[in-house]
This record gives sequence, structure tokens and C-alpha cells, in this order.
Amino acid sequence: MPSPRFFKFLAVEILAVVLIAAYVLIDAKDVYQWWVGETNFVSADPACDLHQNACEVTLSDGSLLRLDIEPKSIPLMKPLHFKVTTPSDLPTIEIKLFATNMNMGLHTINLTKTATGIFEGEGMLPTCIMGNMIWQANVILNQNRHSLGAVFSFKTDK
Repeated sequence: MPSPRFFKFLAVEILAVVLIAAYVLIDAKDVYQWWVGETNFVSADPACDLHQNACEVTLSDGSLLRLDIEPKSIPLMKPLHFKVTTPSDLPTIEIKLFATNMNMGLHTINLTKTATGIFEGEGMLPTCIMGNMIWQANVILNQNRHSLGAVFSFKTDK
């Protein structure tokens, strides 16, 4: 008959294996997303043109979010500067960019807080020989208990 000490060591070993497996198999971002739930997206007015000026949208909590992209020509394969203005006090905001009319990959741009309510970051869009790409920029504000977002669309040439 094994001693009680054997069962204590066995329990500790099983717990260690479970914790290591959880660390390897579970992504913290997935756990966080499960905690905050689905993102409540609001779409920007299709008449707003990011090539002309910044676009604004009222989020589902009533706050205003503004997206601006520089340079206004939004060139492909050149650095782009993204700026989001919002009253939310978060350490970071992320933008998920993807083309809607062709798979050009998912591009995540993490914006960092540069001033109160102002978040900025750099990114680049890939080029396509077909041209006339329609892009969707999902601005996501992951907050402690819920996630808000805004959807902006724009076109690019070759």
C-alpha cells in the first residue's frame, strides 16, 4: 500500500502537469475575450471619406470616437499614421484592418496613448495587382467589462 506521502507527491505532480498544459494551451487573449464578451460594433457613416478628413462615430455607450489616417492618399506599401480620439481612458486601442473584396490578410495595429483620449500608431497596407481594394478598419476598445468598436470603410488604388 502506497504511503500518504506518495499521494501528496502524486497530487502535486498532477497539478503541475495541469498548470503547464493550461499555460501552453490556453491563450490569455482568448480568456480575456471570453471575459469581456462580444464587441458591440457601430458602423461609421458610409458618406464619410477618410481620404478627405477624419471620420466620427457614436459608440453604443454614447461616447464619440474619431479615426484619422495620414497621409490622406492612403498609399499602399507606405507607412500610415493612425490616430484615434476617444474619451475612453485605456492603455491601448487596436485596429484590425482587412480587405473586404479579397483576402489580403488581417493586419492588427496597436495604438498607444499619446495624450488624454488620443491614441496613435503606425501601420502599412499590402499592395494588390488588382487594385481598387475596399478595406475595413475595426477600431476595438477592450474595456474591463465590455468591448466597444467602430467600423470604418475606405478604398485604395493600385
